[in-house]
Amino acid sequence: MAVIVRSTTNLANDNVWNEWSDQLAGVFHDEDANKNDDDKLLKALFNEKKSDKFAEKAGTFGTFSNFVDKTEGANAADDDFEQGYFNVLQHSSFAKTVTLSRELADDANIDMMKARARNMVKAYKRSKAQFGSDMLTGGEANTITYEGKTYSTLGGDGVSIFNAAHPYKSLTSVTESNVFTNPIATPEILNRYANIMRNFKDDKGHPLGILADTIVIPGNAYKLEDLIKKIIGSDGEVGNDYNDINTQRGKWKLVVDHLWTPTIADQSAAPAIIMSSEANKDLMGNTFWDRVDLDIASEVETKSRNLVYNGYARWSAGFYNWRQVIMTGSTSNTATTLS
Repeated sequence: MAVIVRSTTNLANDNVWNEWSDQLAGVFHDEDANKNDDDKLLKALFNEKKSDKFAEKAGTFGTFSNFVDKTEGANAADDDFEQGYFNVLQHSSFAKTVTLSRELADDANIDMMKARARNMVKAYKRSKAQFGSDMLTGGEANTITYEGKTYSTLGGDGVSIFNAAHPYKSLTSVTESNVFTNPIATPEILNRYANIMRNFKDDKGHPLGILADTIVIPGNAYKLEDLIKKIIGSDGEVGNDYNDINTQRGKWKLVVDHLWTPTIADQSAAPAIIMSSEANKDLMGNTFWDRVDLDIASEVETKSRNLVYNGYARWSAGFYNWRQVIMTGSTSNTATTLS
């Protein structure tokens, strides 16, 4: 991201605010360069990409069929990629206005002015991360609500990103689930979810061999956080007194989503998301599009003599595939329960 800071002629000709405008512009750029937990969260959950269009369309293609035996001198069978499901993500505009009072300038209260300038950029980063987090963690429903507006969580296959009946393009009457009621309570169930993801198929029915390597948990799931840290970090198997090795050690990255705080009635059954970072990139699964980076314009209001900053940006987020994620610990009555 590279924040753009614009000043109007009105500001340039105002001697009171002109004294502070360069310093405040520097604050915007400085805060933009600082990476925080919101930046890291969005990068962990989504592929971040730049866009120069009003919307972005992408999808999948099935793999080639297997090589087949042929008689001597005969032609090889023709094969081609079959188009899978495609999705279109249309960008939305987001904005925020911050006002600095004339009295702040009169009193040379630069610390307060800098604090508000920094918070403009911080709010922008948090908003992007919150939007992405809400889209992914709310993906059992067909839509999520962010700041009063509704956004679709449907993938190209026409169902929500977490669904018990994802259709395959070429396999009729066959569906796949990536949402389960069973919480991560033991190393064994964690390994089972990794196995389920490994056996997801492409739209032609070929196993993909996806490697699950990331666990995303809510910021308020303290028991699950403690358990996962033990499972992925202990030398021996967790939860018994046998001298067995821990087969999950070193296989996982834990992401604590501090913006995901669902109501957890039972801390031992908190939800979590299993993800493959490699498949997420290869399949363009969870994708966040930056159409316009933060663009800040300023002016001095004649009536109040206040300095007004307006921040404007455009982005979108959504899903071109579902095979890179699994929801666990779901309370939905439509989710799959493992026996």
